[in-house]
Amino acid sequence: MSDIIQIHEENEAFQHFLTGKLRAYNDLHSFHHRQIRNANVPVIQLKVEERGEVIGGLFGSVYWGWFDLDRLWVDADHAKTGIGTRLLQEGERQAIQLGAKYVKLTTFSFQAKAFYEKFGYEVAGVLHDFPPGSDYYMMTKSL
Repeated sequence: MSDIIQIHEENEAFQHFLTGKLRAYNDLHSFHHRQIRNANVPVIQLKVEERGEVIGGLFGSVYWGWFDLDRLWVDADHAKTGIGTRLLQEGERQAIQLGAKYVKLTTFSFQAKAFYEKFGYEVAGVLHDFPPGSDYYMMTKSL
């Protein structure tokens, strides 16, 4: 039987090795993974500025018919002003133009779950007590 060897320091080469092995497995078993591996995936980047300062932004990418909404942020001083709504709606509009039929995102219970629910997002999965005292949600929406 082989020994388990613990690596005590962060080892970037080992992390790349594991990533490569997982990607090779996915490529072997999934046409979609092979197809997208070297594709030029379209991104959506939006920002809102006030007097030269960024007060809100959105970042996501579109692939496999999905808008992967990775980040949406609004400065706390500008909360409840409609900036988040404008960013979300414009991001969805652009995603549709790029062929997205659905959106996926993640958020914590202390972040924006209720905000997304107002726009038709539904919880697709939840990790309770992650981090302790909070929940982590994956949410989706049909466009």
